[in-house]
Amino acid sequence: MSSSIIDGFVSMKRQLVVDNVKAELDSGADPLVILQQCQQAMEEVGKKFESGVFFLSELIYSAEIFKAVSPLLEDKLAENRGRRVSLGPVVFGTPLGDIHDLGKNIVITFMRASGFVVHDLGFDVPHEKFIDALKETGAPILAMSGLITPALHSMKEIIEIVKKQGLRDKTFVIIGGAVTTDLACRETGADARGADAVAAVSVCREYLTKLDATKIGDRT
Repeated sequence: MSSSIIDGFVSMKRQLVVDNVKAELDSGADPLVILQQCQQAMEEVGKKFESGVFFLSELIYSAEIFKAVSPLLEDKLAENRGRRVSLGPVVFGTPLGDIHDLGKNIVITFMRASGFVVHDLGFDVPHEKFIDALKETGAPILAMSGLITPALHSMKEIIEIVKKQGLRDKTFVIIGGAVTTDLACRETGADARGADAVAAVSVCREYLTKLDATKIGDRT
């Protein structure tokens, strides 16, 4: 692994990371390997955030670094799409009544860095758009973010519609954002709450691991 990429992320040196990614691509390095290096670097940032070494500002800036190098890798990754391991699709949006999306965008960046295929619906999203996206993508995870209280009401209504549409048993619902609490999680009917980007990725990864184990068990 290129320690320069990890060092660049951890030291918050955006241009250093960009320059090193460009240099490795120009030298013919496998873009998938470079992506994995960036993913490990993001995980290292996440660990430092969890331990209190880094704060929200570092978390946000590391997401910006990853977003800066992502376009450099996209074309090359498209050529090797079949080799890229995906953890699974996620439908993500800020529901109707809330126009804030900074927190959502940070979580999405961490999710994509971890291998999730995220369908970003944006903000102030109508209830029906969430349902349509779940049906179209077959995503096992629905993620919603909210900063103000109207979002909680919308989250609860969306989860009720998911239930009425017969999708609830196969849809893991995670919510997050400043307005959410453990109590809000229970009241909206969500399965989990992501306290921050790192926690949200961890919860979703754990769910998919259990889901895969259940499928394997069903076949045996």
